[in-house]
Amino acid sequence: MQVEEFRYESHLSADSPCRITQGVDLHDHDVPRSRVAEEAAAIQDWRQLEVPVGVTGGPGSEQEGATGTVIDTNELAKRNAGFADGGSFADLRLMPSGSLTVISCVDPRVDPSDVLGLKLGEAAVIRNVGGRVTPATLRTLGMLSKVVQARTGGPGPGDNHYAVLHHTDCGITDLAAFPELLAEYFEVPAGDLDAKAVTDPVAAVRVDAEILKQKLRAGVFVSGLVYDVATGLIDVVVPPARVEA
Repeated sequence: MQVEEFRYESHLSADSPCRITQGVDLHDHDVPRSRVAEEAAAIQDWRQLEVPVGVTGGPGSEQEGATGTVIDTNELAKRNAGFADGGSFADLRLMPSGSLTVISCVDPRVDPSDVLGLKLGEAAVIRNVGGRVTPATLRTLGMLSKVVQARTGGPGPGDNHYAVLHHTDCGITDLAAFPELLAEYFEVPAGDLDAKAVTDPVAAVRVDAEILKQKLRAGVFVSGLVYDVATGLIDVVVPPARVEA
């Protein structure tokens, strides 16, 4: 993991409606025994369940669906055994060999390892809804920078490359109908959401690349890519540019 120190300032006031309240202890609340019994009776062996795997098309398109079997832990262990036998994990180090950090979406169609042809150990990857550079993303980068400092005694190599990877047909566009949710996600007032360009991946990747250029230390590189889920190709919207002092 190669990450840099950045400058992050929260724009939330003390009484902002976007603040999140955490720490609710469910054990402090009494749950009726009848409800517990009902829920217990409704539980099935999830390993045998067949669940719809939904694929949402673009505006005006019909929803498509397929039925797939849930991948359980037995299957995961079997696949892991094959991975371990291959030995590709051996001698890998914490710092990515490709001096690359990718920020991308959680969409299963957009796994950076496959889409960008990355090998194990070549890149650090941060995935979230939309692959957006949110305040939470910046906080994650800040935490990782401390890990690098602890391991190396410094900020790491100065030629790190930070690639923001957005994609077409992204599910975050469906959240445009929920401005309060998006405002909480980006930690901005709902009136400022237009600047985040959530319905336009090309404009959005420019927005996020610019945020990184403002927050990361001078010398590193930042780029913005958009992956087309229909063609399998990426478009380099923001060519790699070195962050200025």
